Amino acid sequence: MRPLEEILENYENTRESFKNFTNVGDSNKDTLLEYQQRFLDLKADLRPWHTKMMSASEMRSDKGATAIKMRIAIAMVKDEYVFAEGEKPMYDKPPTISNADKYAAATKQYKEFLDQRTFHKESFVNVADLREDLQGYITLCRDRQNK
Repeated sequence: MRPLEEILENYENTRESFKNFTNVGDSNKDTLLEYQQRFLDLKADLRPWHTKMMSASEMRSDKGATAIKMRIAIAMVKDEYVFAEGEKPMYDKPPTISNADKYAAATKQYKEFLDQRTFHKESFVNVADLREDLQGYITLCRDRQNK
């Protein structure tokens, strides 16, 4: 699997080159076919990243967030929760389960999970959008060839 940074750099270079090619007004079919193939290759290179980002995003679903929060809450009720360094307990004695649910939502561990969730969801959306953009360029190349 090619590094994502390399794919993105290649995409930007190819896109800029294609933009310059089309600004000149040249419609050489062989060159258009070459650009189409480059965009197809980039889209294929992104496929494993799309799958990886989708999987990482799904692992941090609403169900996952609720599960993490409940594990923290149960540990608080049992007085087994270990607070992160610099994090202070929000209670003096172990809370009830209904109160622990509220306290769990304020823990550093849960907030980090939510941050990861946001990051992975955004990453998945960005890769999916890039694949759509590549499909647009592929279609544009094909349309220009058929003129």
